[in-house]
Amino acid sequence: MTTSNYERLYTHYQNLFLKLDHPQIAKKLHLKYDENQIHIPFFNRHFTINRCTADIICPLYKNCDHYHEKLLILHHLYFHKSDAKNSGSMVAFRDIRECADFEPAYQKTTITPFAAYFNRKTGLLKKRANDMGGQINSYSDVGFTVNAFPLISLQFIFWDGDEEFPANANILFDKNIAQFIHPESIPVLADVGPKLLMDDNNYF
Repeated sequence: MTTSNYERLYTHYQNLFLKLDHPQIAKKLHLKYDENQIHIPFFNRHFTINRCTADIICPLYKNCDHYHEKLLILHHLYFHKSDAKNSGSMVAFRDIRECADFEPAYQKTTITPFAAYFNRKTGLLKKRANDMGGQINSYSDVGFTVNAFPLISLQFIFWDGDEEFPANANILFDKNIAQFIHPESIPVLADVGPKLLMDDNNYF
């Protein structure tokens, strides 16, 4: 998708957002709001959306146009279901019914590069997980859970490589994640977290 397409979609969903009940959305999605804007934590970075213009900004990104991230925010605000509820059951990407068809591409473009990047770099991964606000666990060599949004969490599992086997990784999602964002946005959301962790110029 070209940037121009992102821009058109961004404008489209901005217009839809302006028609929504902002206090109701904020309450449902555990977001703070005031008269002028809704405050949105997104992978431990502070974004805001203007309630009058629907412009999305992040102080760290104020001179950049990250339309894929802005669209994820708008899709979360617009497409969540009024009765959305996390199940408490974490599943692999392939086990999310709405995402199964994207599994081969997801493994190739997200999981494989992520595992290769942090091979023999567990210390670096732990540091960046901490910078992202991750909660470290003991499920693997480096295991941690981060919040993409307050009600959408990703659980990272990383096994380091050795002389015999390459590094391996996986990401788990709540089984009901599609209740909180458009299903076609889940692969994009799943890709953003690893890419931020791999970014040597990250914004944490």
